[in-house]
Amino acid sequence: MSTPSAAPRAVLRPLTVFGLWTIPTLLSTLETVMFARLSGREITVVVAFLSEAPQWYGWALLTPVIVALGDRYPLRWPPRPRAAVVHAAASLSCSLLIAMADAAVNMVLRPSRSGFLASTRDWFLGGLPATTVVYFAIVVLSYAIVNAARLRERETQLREAQLAALRMQLQPHFLFNSLNAIMALVRDRETEQAVRALSLLGDVLRSTVNGADAPTTTLRQELDFVARYLSIEQVRFGDRLQVRVDVPDELLSTPVPTFLLQPFVENALKHGILRERGGNALAIAARDGDGMLTLTVRDDGRGLSGEPSGGVGIANAGARLQHLYGAAASLSVRNAFPGVEVEIRIPRQ
Repeated sequence: MSTPSAAPRAVLRPLTVFGLWTIPTLLSTLETVMFARLSGREITVVVAFLSEAPQWYGWALLTPVIVALGDRYPLRWPPRPRAAVVHAAASLSCSLLIAMADAAVNMVLRPSRSGFLASTRDWFLGGLPATTVVYFAIVVLSYAIVNAARLRERETQLREAQLAALRMQLQPHFLFNSLNAIMALVRDRETEQAVRALSLLGDVLRSTVNGADAPTTTLRQELDFVARYLSIEQVRFGDRLQVRVDVPDELLSTPVPTFLLQPFVENALKHGILRERGGNALAIAARDGDGMLTLTVRDDGRGLSGEPSGGVGIANAGARLQHLYGAAASLSVRNAFPGVEVEIRIPRQ
């Protein structure tokens, strides 16, 4: 037995169901008023509404039951005898209940010589084709809602799994590079610096673990993470590494993908500025415009000698941006003369 997901249950909330069934109720009311006027027998809107409401709002009351039966006894191909019998019986029962409601209300609004049982029989037989169609339309529509909701859930789960895989790919890459930096300090017998770098790495790893399950974080938290990572590199390279951050305070609460900037900062250090001998600078900036957040990471190193590759960093960031924002996001890596500039544009949400 399948279980309806949260999405179809939300669609089938009482107010939603009654709101949807109000549409045919009002249309039937208008039709009754118009036909009565054309036939020379005036009828008020209130009486027309009350005479039409029982069948449509009756279906509103029956909809949750029909949906539950459709889920408990699914109609599949090849048809199962038990499910077919259950739905045939349920369809006839619903038709009978709707006929009883119509007969009861119309005996009050439009009295006739027919008794309740005779009137119910007439409503049942006269409306049976239409009520049968309505019953199975509800079943089919519920399947469409359930299947669409389950497809969305599976797509969401797949996207989350892909994002998790990308984060798992990024974290070991970052960890190995940090450990290599600390090993270089140990190899050079820079004991105090190595101990300090290990302490900073512990802080970075705590941040990594705490944010591992979240696809997004705030720009403030992302910059804090990058600052901790850069602290490790500054222990190693000292004054050779100059960092400037230009981010307006009003943008610090903006959501951004987790671990978005660190790979580009790492690329700038590894392939750009720290290969030079003189003082080198790294600039991180953010600006807002047209509902888009633009992030830049720029170095003043040797620049690109060909097409940017970036290995894990660029490919990983591009894949995560695609998963989170689709075509709304963009990523570019280009020569900035001197150095390289990475520009990331994402919707400001």
